[in-house]
Amino acid sequence: MSNFTELAVTGNVKTTMGVFTRRDNPSVFSPVAHELPAGSRVTIHGAVVGDAVEGNAHWYRVGEDTYIWAGACTRLEPYPEFPEMIRPNWIAIILHER
Repeated sequence: MSNFTELAVTGNVKTTMGVFTRRDNPSVFSPVAHELPAGSRVTIHGAVVGDAVEGNAHWYRVGEDTYIWAGACTRLEPYPEFPEMIRPNWIAIILHER
């Protein structure tokens, strides 16, 4: 089990590009577990924050200690209803440089 805090979500995604699943940790430095081609259907067992890839640090746990970068996947279906306490409250702030 990794040392990353996991959000308990389940569902399915489809890969939008060729992608590696990683063993042990949600990291580009972890060993490759599998190589998946674009269009692969994947069952998700949890979500974690790991290494940022192209500015996106979200990863899915797809097996026992196996992870896939969420940026290479479609939106999780069914889309989870996140608890109210973890939903961000956004305030729009517009700054003008003079």
